[in-house]
Amino acid sequence: MSNENWLIYPTVDLFVYDLADGIGQNEDKISQNRQNFWQKIYRDKISAPQLEQLKQAEAETADYIELLGDKKLAAFESPLDGYAYPVKLGDTYAAQFDLSGKIESDKQKTFEPKEIDCLEWLKQQVISRVNPPATIGQSWLVWGQLTADDQDALETAKNCYNKLNLFPNAKWDRDLKSTGQFLNADFYELWLPPGDRGNISQNYHVLICLFPYNNGKPIGDISKTVAKLYVHLMRLFAFRNKVIWAYTQSRQLKADLKDAARTIQDIVQQLPNQVNAPKVDLKELQQSLVNSLTIFSVCANYISRLEEQENIIKTNLKNYKRRLETIGKERGSDAEAFKFMASFSDFAKEKYVWQVAADNRSLSAGLRLLENAIQTIEGIIEIERAKSDRTLNVTIGAVGVGIATSGVYASVYAGQIAPPKNPMDVNTVFWSSIGWGFLFSALSAMLLIIIGKNRR
Repeated sequence: MSNENWLIYPTVDLFVYDLADGIGQNEDKISQNRQNFWQKIYRDKISAPQLEQLKQAEAETADYIELLGDKKLAAFESPLDGYAYPVKLGDTYAAQFDLSGKIESDKQKTFEPKEIDCLEWLKQQVISRVNPPATIGQSWLVWGQLTADDQDALETAKNCYNKLNLFPNAKWDRDLKSTGQFLNADFYELWLPPGDRGNISQNYHVLICLFPYNNGKPIGDISKTVAKLYVHLMRLFAFRNKVIWAYTQSRQLKADLKDAARTIQDIVQQLPNQVNAPKVDLKELQQSLVNSLTIFSVCANYISRLEEQENIIKTNLKNYKRRLETIGKERGSDAEAFKFMASFSDFAKEKYVWQVAADNRSLSAGLRLLENAIQTIEGIIEIERAKSDRTLNVTIGAVGVGIATSGVYASVYAGQIAPPKNPMDVNTVFWSSIGWGFLFSALSAMLLIIIGKNRR
């Protein structure tokens, strides 16, 4: 039998991250987020009173809240040797699911190796509990002790990767991103990121940690060492997954903005025809303004959210780097000891930060173009309204002069003649006053138009 197919106490840990309360989410949505998260811990056994009680645990002001209080862990049902450990990190729910198989005696844990074929079963047992899927992301940790001093750690890690059967179309050389030594163990980090058109469920990440045999060092001592590392990995993987999640969010926002950009181009291209038409259609322009303002509001929201994703990426990358240093200092007395995992932050800085910043600049240009178009449309509408107002003023002024003239004429004429003996005389007065009124209205209109032109 090959040593590279065996491990002492092989264990899988899944770190899962869910959004607890996102920006703009109402209380109903936040309550749904809470229920979805706790369903991963208690499955369908969670009740409304339990949820309310668990809600109170979130009221703490700390940025790292153990949601089960002093109990800390929710053990898996017997005979499974595993547990769930839920916490809240700021606005994010996090949970560690740990499983090493079935409960065994201390003697079996210490001495009896297991075939690493069991990793597939362990993985499936954990996955069956994580329903619904994580909204932000997840990371795996696989660890165990080699069975002999001469066992090849690299070949064993490759076998663990294959038996885990986590990555689609698995290729070790493609997915291996970094290797290093820490706590006297060999670490292998593998990652297959989602594509720019993918989603967070296509993010595959695993850290394989293999401790040396060391002439049969008790696995219990190794378990204590790993337990101290868990709390750091909980945070480290949270920062990592938030970076990837924010980037995938930015890809959808970019796609939405590109769709909106095509609509903006149509508005801008139609504008010259509307402006240069022989007769400007004021109603059409007003509808175009309404459409433009609506699109502007939507695009401004997209740009704001894109900037938000850029800030999330930058902030979490900074925190990721700091956590690497903290792990090195606390566990290895050397800030550089855990830096082999810095390859992620280097990659994310070069690709994610740069790409989102570039998208922000280029897509904001479309918003400025639309803003200019809106200002142009508003200006034309004001000009057309001013023209209509001047025409109306001319008409009102002319009519006023005509009415006044008619009244004056009728009054003067009435004062100069005797009371009419014949009704026809009254008609004569009436139509004469109307005639003079029309004449003076026309003259007044012409005069007002000439004055208006001279003023312009």
